[in-house]
Amino acid sequence: MKRVVALLIILHIIVYSAEMEQDSYKGYWFMPNNKVIIEIQEKNGEYIGFVRWLKDRVYPLGDRMEGKEQIDRNNPDVRLRDRKVMNLQVVGGLYKDEKNDLTGGWIYDSWNGKLYYGSAKLIDSNIVKLRGSLDKWGILGYSMEIKRVENKERKNMNLF
Repeated sequence: MKRVVALLIILHIIVYSAEMEQDSYKGYWFMPNNKVIIEIQEKNGEYIGFVRWLKDRVYPLGDRMEGKEQIDRNNPDVRLRDRKVMNLQVVGGLYKDEKNDLTGGWIYDSWNGKLYYGSAKLIDSNIVKLRGSLDKWGILGYSMEIKRVENKERKNMNLF
C-alpha cells in the first residue's frame, strides 16, 4: 500500500511539473465580449498577440462600410487604415518579469485606433487579466479578464 501511495505522489509531481513548464500565456483567448479571439504567442521571450477570429468579419447593416471585411479604419496613421483586422497584431513587447507577469509592452485597440501601455497577469491557467493604460505605470487604464478558448471551441470555430 505504501508503494502505491508513493507511486501516486511521484506521478502527481511529474504531471504537475509538466503542466508548470507549459507556458500558460500562450494560446487562444476570448476577449470579454466574446466577439474576438486573440492568439498569444511567444517568440524569443517576447509575447505577441494577433486577432484570429471575429464573430462579425464584415461590417453590420447600417454601417457606412456595410458588408465589407473589417479593417483598421480608425488607425491614426492614414497609411495603415486599409489593414484587415483579421490577423492584425494587437499585442506586443510583453516580457515576463520576476513574478511571471507580462510587462513593458503595448496593446492596440483597432476599434478606436488607440495604442496603450500593456501588461498581463495570470489569474489561473484559463484566465488572464489584461491591462491597457495611458501611462507606463498602469495607473490610468482599464483591465479585463480574457478566457482561454478550449480545444473543442477552437474546432467549432475552425481555429487550429
